[in-house]
Amino acid sequence: MIDKEKLPTVSFEEMNRVHYEETEHINRVLERLENGSEISEITEAMEKLLEHMREHFDFEESLLKNRGFGMFDIHRSDHNRILNETRMAYMNWRNFKDRDALKEFIEEDFIEWLNLHIQAMDSVAADFLTQSGAAR
Repeated sequence: MIDKEKLPTVSFEEMNRVHYEETEHINRVLERLENGSEISEITEAMEKLLEHMREHFDFEESLLKNRGFGMFDIHRSDHNRILNETRMAYMNWRNFKDRDALKEFIEEDFIEWLNLHIQAMDSVAADFLTQSGAAR
């Protein structure tokens, strides 16, 4: 499980809100994996996580592109990489129903990525958005 209170925060509050929402989706997947939920419930939770990820990334990328963020392509590439990895984990889940493999991906890969992405990329992007007046 991921404690949203321990998640790094950035200077642009809307980004923090979206990150907190994402932790709720992550935790819902993990809860369902850990408590022996039905396959369909885990699948639905993963689909909602993927949907939220797409909305999250579209939100950030739209703001950054419209404001002329110089590191836009690098930021978007990092989003695309984790989105593709998460889609692959989802497809593996759909094909093999391996709870341990999905749990390992979420806990070891996705949560680590989220923390690092917020610290290394979103903090810079948030500062840019705040300085460019997007937060007003």
